[in-house]
Amino acid sequence: MPSSALRLALLVLVAALVGLGLTMIASTTVLGTAVGHSDGSVTYAYLLRQLAAIGVGVVAAGLLSVAGTTWLQRPWTAWLLAGAAAASVFAVLLFGRTINGAKRWLDFGPINVQPAEFAKLALVLSLACLLANAGERIRTLRWGLLQPLLIFAVLAGLVYLTKDLGSVIVMALTVLALLVCAGAPWPRLALIALSALPLLLYFTVWEVAYRRERFFAFLDPWQAAGPAAYHLQQSFIAISSGGISGVGLGQGSAALAFLPERHTDFIYAVICEELGMIGGLGVALLFLALIALGLTIAYRAPDLHRRLLATGATAVLGTQAFWNMLVVVGAAPTKGLTLPFVSYGGSSIIVCLMLIGILDACARAEAGLPAARRGETRIIGATTALRARREAPAWAEAA
Repeated sequence: MPSSALRLALLVLVAALVGLGLTMIASTTVLGTAVGHSDGSVTYAYLLRQLAAIGVGVVAAGLLSVAGTTWLQRPWTAWLLAGAAAASVFAVLLFGRTINGAKRWLDFGPINVQPAEFAKLALVLSLACLLANAGERIRTLRWGLLQPLLIFAVLAGLVYLTKDLGSVIVMALTVLALLVCAGAPWPRLALIALSALPLLLYFTVWEVAYRRERFFAFLDPWQAAGPAAYHLQQSFIAISSGGISGVGLGQGSAALAFLPERHTDFIYAVICEELGMIGGLGVALLFLALIALGLTIAYRAPDLHRRLLATGATAVLGTQAFWNMLVVVGAAPTKGLTLPFVSYGGSSIIVCLMLIGILDACARAEAGLPAARRGETRIIGATTALRARREAPAWAEAA
């Protein structure tokens, strides 16, 4: 497939998801009862804010696409981006606004910013820069594991303190995808992570009351009590009500405010109710197509840096999308994650569109190469990655 066709398909997919998101946000928030107005008044506030955020995201994505990715590979970029993201999340801990028991937002007058979303973007950009500049040193302990994990630990640790375990999980899976793509000695990391998993689950889930409640709700939402169980119960009712073809836009139980977080974390349940199983499967297929396009762009990227950028962007979008959908259908424990491009949330939609801008920049770079060079770079990239995986990691080698 020509690069121009890849870019066009990417644009069409994202436009379809964003359009669907605006439609569902309107369906769940324009009705007065959906936003808690007992007098039946109509408000377009949510829709207008989302449109404004989409405008900012489109401009940012366009700038990233036109600017290309060369400037993102400069040596100081990794630490600057990671430092800025860490500072913004730390500012949340000091000055952030608390909503539903979680302090995740910074207020700038009428604008609310969620720095954890930008931390995901910074993680992709900084690790892609670091791992690409490592070269053959990627197989060493310092460059292949310790430095990438240091960036992850700082960013994810601060995000975790904002009570956002869902974003930490997305970040962790993204790091693993980047390490695998770069040829780093990830098997030892995987072994360490699996060994520490029971302890991590105990302190991050079992020891925290509301997360323990969510876990029990995940096991049996009809017998458990509390908000998490109620969320899942209402989600199941909404999904089952939709049937094959749905009850119609604005006709679901979400319009009567039975389903909590109906325009954010649980908007997929509204899609399944109002558009039916056809709509729900259609959304899942759109995201599968987006992942396939992202991985194709990564495979065809002309160098390791762009390959890592495309892989990281795809990992963030794909992991978050399918985790959200699995939560809504009860196949994964409840976590506060939005559905990319679809859920209401300014920071989320801006970052998602910026990741698309990065993907488009990687596709543009591949399009600028002569046909012979495109095949050459893919062969060289595949050979380098294979050699890095076959050779034993030089753990004692000085980096």
